[in-house]
Amino acid sequence: MRLDELDLKLIYLLMDNSRLSISELAERLGVSRPTVKSRLEKLEKEGVILGYTVKLNPDLLRAHNVVALIVKTDKPEKMEEFKEIIEINRFTSRKYLIKIAVDNMEELRNVIEGAGFEVIEIMPILESIEITRPPKVKVPFKCDYCGKEIVGEPIVYKYHNRVYFLCCPTCLREFKKTRENIEKVRLKEEKATHAHEHS
Repeated sequence: MRLDELDLKLIYLLMDNSRLSISELAERLGVSRPTVKSRLEKLEKEGVILGYTVKLNPDLLRAHNVVALIVKTDKPEKMEEFKEIIEINRFTSRKYLIKIAVDNMEELRNVIEGAGFEVIEIMPILESIEITRPPKVKVPFKCDYCGKEIVGEPIVYKYHNRVYFLCCPTCLREFKKTRENIEKVRLKEEKATHAHEHS
């Protein structure tokens, strides 16, 4: 699977908001709608984009008590029968770290007894912090400020609903300055036009 700069910018925009229309994506990327449509189809077909999801308010997900358990079992498939078990992570042939969401201790006891696993440790989860990481891909692309090829991870800068890749903090600083100056000139021109219309 080969990705390029446009693919990566498209992925960053969709990570921020997967509900953007093809027209909105095309406008933000500065390309045509057919280009965006074909890129999306390619990314889906190649399994880069596996789906588009809804991000729920974390308060809705914390409606239950979430408990992490380290367990041993010879019948891991039994755990899938319980809707209270929201995550299963295997780290040896018989040992698992699972997360269970329950309203009370009685429900927790029912899951433990019903699934028939041996509990090694129980840990209540007090807080969950979701961290969004950029995709780890090697894509040859150029800095949107100086034009040099970027080696390693780019600095990702989002400005006016667009995504820019920069090679270093200096280019980021200069890019921001240039954008601010363009914005000042645009505002000055708008004020002059507005004043001219009213005179």
